[in-house]
Amino acid sequence: MTQHPVPRPAGGGEDSIAAVEAELDSTRHEMADTLDELAARLDVKTRGKEKVHEVKQRTQVAARSRDVQIRGGIVAALVIAMIVMLARRKRRISAE
Repeated sequence: MTQHPVPRPAGGGEDSIAAVEAELDSTRHEMADTLDELAARLDVKTRGKEKVHEVKQRTQVAARSRDVQIRGGIVAALVIAMIVMLARRKRRISAE
């Protein structure tokens, strides 16, 4: 493999070299971040596990919500039953 000399900007000196090296370092970090993101997107097994966890959480929340609705319905039915019983009792007492 043949190495070619790095072209140096005219008149820049050490500052130009440092700027180019900083630019290369920045580009390297950006590319590493991009590759990490692509690897995460292509990791089907992990994404599947995340989706399963998400669906499980939503299902649990929905189940808790249904439980609350059922309990509320039971309480409402009991209150209505008590009102009906008290109304009948009051009618019986009034009729006598």
